[in-house]
Amino acid sequence: MRVLINIYRRLDQLQRKRSFRLGASLFALILCAATYGPLLVVSYDLHAQRNALGQALAGQNRAQQDEHAVSLHETGKVTVGGRTYGGREILRLRDQIFDQEGNIIAVHPLVELLLDDQRPGWVPTFMLEEPQTTRMLAAITLLWLLLVVWIELTVALVLTVLATSLPVGLCWWLGAEPALVAFAGMGLLTFTFVLLTRAALILFGSGHQVPAVANTLLKEATRSRISLVFVLLLLVILPLLPIWLDPETPLRFRIQTFISRSLGVTYVLAACMTLFLSCSTVAFEIRDRQIWQLMTKPLSRFNYLAGKWLGVITVNLIILLVAGVSIFTYVKYLAQSDVAPGREGALDRLAVRDEILTARIGAAPVLRVMTDEQVRARVEQMIERDPDLSRLEEVPRARKNQLAMELIQSNEQAQRSVPPRGGQQTYTFRNLGRAKSLQSTLTLRYRFHILRDDEHETFPVAFVFNDRVDVPVQRMYFPTVTHRLSIPTNAIRDDGTMDVTVVNLYRPLPTERGRGALNFEADDFELLYKVGRFEANFFRAVLITWVKLAFLAMLGIACATLLSFPVACLFAFTIFLAGTLSPFLAIALSEYYPPDPTTMDWGNLGEVLYWAFKSLTRGIAQVLVYVLGRFGGYRPTQSLVEGRLIPWQSVAGGVWWLGVIWSGIAATFGYLVMRNRQLAIYSGHG
Repeated sequence: MRVLINIYRRLDQLQRKRSFRLGASLFALILCAATYGPLLVVSYDLHAQRNALGQALAGQNRAQQDEHAVSLHETGKVTVGGRTYGGREILRLRDQIFDQEGNIIAVHPLVELLLDDQRPGWVPTFMLEEPQTTRMLAAITLLWLLLVVWIELTVALVLTVLATSLPVGLCWWLGAEPALVAFAGMGLLTFTFVLLTRAALILFGSGHQVPAVANTLLKEATRSRISLVFVLLLLVILPLLPIWLDPETPLRFRIQTFISRSLGVTYVLAACMTLFLSCSTVAFEIRDRQIWQLMTKPLSRFNYLAGKWLGVITVNLIILLVAGVSIFTYVKYLAQSDVAPGREGALDRLAVRDEILTARIGAAPVLRVMTDEQVRARVEQMIERDPDLSRLEEVPRARKNQLAMELIQSNEQAQRSVPPRGGQQTYTFRNLGRAKSLQSTLTLRYRFHILRDDEHETFPVAFVFNDRVDVPVQRMYFPTVTHRLSIPTNAIRDDGTMDVTVVNLYRPLPTERGRGALNFEADDFELLYKVGRFEANFFRAVLITWVKLAFLAMLGIACATLLSFPVACLFAFTIFLAGTLSPFLAIALSEYYPPDPTTMDWGNLGEVLYWAFKSLTRGIAQVLVYVLGRFGGYRPTQSLVEGRLIPWQSVAGGVWWLGVIWSGIAATFGYLVMRNRQLAIYSGHG
């Protein structure tokens, strides 16, 4: 043991020498250049080929005898820029490449198929998708190695590698690849967390008040069992999540499940750690009278709170950096997994690329809206036909508004209903010029309801685009289940519009007279198209998560300035849960109404109490939704799972409302409490 200790001490002295750090930095630079240099060359070459193929195949039509379209259909090959792409695989899929008019259905997926034989087999495919991704991975790797060298953790890295190599080697020998990745991930994530924490301690090592308080909190977080439990849980659970994925399910579902679980676990554990740490760090210092020593020094109360907040959000930033890079890398790795053979597997991989690992926006159909004059006229007709209302000299304004709202809702619902036996409704989508110019893959997302909404029954439906009744698309759908239909971008007219006619082909039985109409909710029928990349979308999702955690940090600190640790935690967790559940509460409110006062028997005490209870419950719920709705309204994980764009406007709104307004209100409350609270009492003894 003494020999090992002496060896460690000598190695530690060696890693502290300037000459060693300069040499190790040069070695890290050469290693990254030798590893990522060839990758960048191949990545840029593939990017250039991808652009050339996309431009050459755009607008190609086999019926019009366009050169590349004819070549693909007859030989399965195409020559662009002096290179020949394709072969037997493309020839076998030629019936799926072209539509009935001879147009190429989806250019981008076809380009990726043509480039399959151009990708080297010695490197993961996700590292070659875009040069930006390769450059980002190279920069992260180089920065990570330089931090290891200059923070003097080279020996710790070697020991971590040796400690991890035993279970990793055993898993490799047994052929258990998921377990191998899990053990390697645990070691890498744990070391990276320690590395970033040491870097933050050095960064906050100045003598200024706010960084000094933050530095102290970081040290407390690394020693406190409250925070370490959640951090260790996260570092262990994240690498194990891929093992729990069912390899028999389609790849797109596995990726969606992993994104949802990994980001969800990261957010929940980080939020719990944030509330416990922020409440404990202030409440315990007040309880144990440690704050006496701080307040007697030239440390202002505002700087004290700001330093605590800076320390907590720095811990959150470290957690999100470690978890974010890990999740992103594994998602890209998982996207290259094997899929089912044949058409099903090809569609599965296409869905991963164009529906999940992307950033899309949705376009809703334009429904006919009744004018104010039409609404007023119809309301007057409804009043005249109602025997009770027609007797009144003047109908109350509230009742008229209620009738108007019911009329508007029924008008919208009628347009979202398609009668059976070939009944049809045409929906117009506008402002699709951006999708047409970007040549994005269009996806029609629909979820229909019919009859008993039995998910085990299927019903027929047909879609007609731009009144082309000669080329309908027929599908079978399950009620209440979301379905998707890919549409070529050439279906968009030059003015950026597209008509989609839904034909209800279901023919009810004689016993189902008056039933069988197909209908859908307002959010269950839309066109989705790509406008951005998954990488930027993922970064914005992590950024919004950090802003939400920043508000929770200030909330916990503000509560602890006035309350004891258990009460502060209870209050802060109550606000956290209420804010998280506010979107679901808002949905419930739309169906939860007290009885109409005009129809009540006010002499019936039971009926009055029932009305009062429901009114009070609804009022409290409305206040919670109004006050905390913004916190629960930011749901970046759900957007990532659905492949939807998280716009920068949403990020800016989250920063403004949660990071500035709400955190500012909590900070002001905490400061006022600290300024007016008597933190120390001198008894005159001792």
